[in-house]
Amino acid sequence: MFSRDLWAGAYARATFPKFACPRCTSGRLTPDSVGLFVQEPAYSKANGRHPDWEPDWDIERFSMRLMCDHAECGEIAHITGDTTIAEYYDDDRDNWSLISLLRPRSFFPAPPIIEIPKEVPPPVKDEICKSFELFWADLGASANRLRVSVEVLLDHFKIPRTGIDKKGKPMRLDLNARIALFEKSDKEHAPTLTALRMIGNLGSHGGEVDREPLIDAFEIYEDALAELCGQRKARIDQLRQKLISSKGKY
Repeated sequence: MFSRDLWAGAYARATFPKFACPRCTSGRLTPDSVGLFVQEPAYSKANGRHPDWEPDWDIERFSMRLMCDHAECGEIAHITGDTTIAEYYDDDRDNWSLISLLRPRSFFPAPPIIEIPKEVPPPVKDEICKSFELFWADLGASANRLRVSVEVLLDHFKIPRTGIDKKGKPMRLDLNARIALFEKSDKEHAPTLTALRMIGNLGSHGGEVDREPLIDAFEIYEDALAELCGQRKARIDQLRQKLISSKGKY
């Protein structure tokens, strides 16, 4: 099940998430013996002596090495980033306090944000996996890769990239036109592709992409891929008919 909390982008050190392994997907990435390394540059330490110093002036960089907890896999992943200050309510002290959170800026190999059915064509999967990597460094670039994956997905469904204009000359079809052609055979999932096109356009044209709508895009894409390529809907229909025809006895 899709877990939105995993992709918040900043995490407490004591409760850093155990992301799914990008290689085996069943294992979890956990800190190894090297663990977490946090360091404050000299210029930041100097700023701490300023009379107007505030906690959010501090600059810290961190690195962390993780390893898949499945011994037969043992994938190794590296994270680098900085820290950010957040406010939280401390129940024990009955007041608001500050906490320093780890904010990853790169994650390689990147954990899967959504489950990709094994039936998804490799070129589509490749573009989605690139969006996983870029998610940590550049949300706009991540959104753009989702858009590219939609183009490749439409190739899989034999939706043409070119058409004929009013003068009878060949013309390139943009993604909007291709989705319109796809909609003629699949009205249910065309809106999902349109939603991915919208957020992908922001990334393509240099617009600011916020984390929340991008996470929404990943979530709806996971559901669409499960039905379009993973045949989830067909399997559910088959199970439903099996139950009905056997009256639940098999």
